[in-house]
Amino acid sequence: MQTTFAFEWDFATSPSKDIEDMAWNYRVIYSPKNEDLAWDTDTFSIREVFYNDDGDIEYWSDENAEPFGATFEELAADFDLMAEAFERPILMTITTDDGIDGLIELSDED
Repeated sequence: MQTTFAFEWDFATSPSKDIEDMAWNYRVIYSPKNEDLAWDTDTFSIREVFYNDDGDIEYWSDENAEPFGATFEELAADFDLMAEAFERPILMTITTDDGIDGLIELSDED
């Protein structure tokens, strides 16, 4: 299992690097149930994930993604990008012992 840690970032704040210069894609995110937080069941969502120049995860959106576009064609193109998330490994949310939020890539065995 490959482990990648990242700080969760809320789109209301700006990261140190302009996100328009960062690589990104949509990913399926698995969040196991957590009675200490707002959900008491396992959930799956699609979120935007941003990568640094080395391809490591830097940030991911707090909110679930939904397709959008200014035109029908842009909406369809965004939907196609989201569909590609199902072709990539699922990422799972974690919190380290140090309290840092992160994502790990699930292997086929998980």
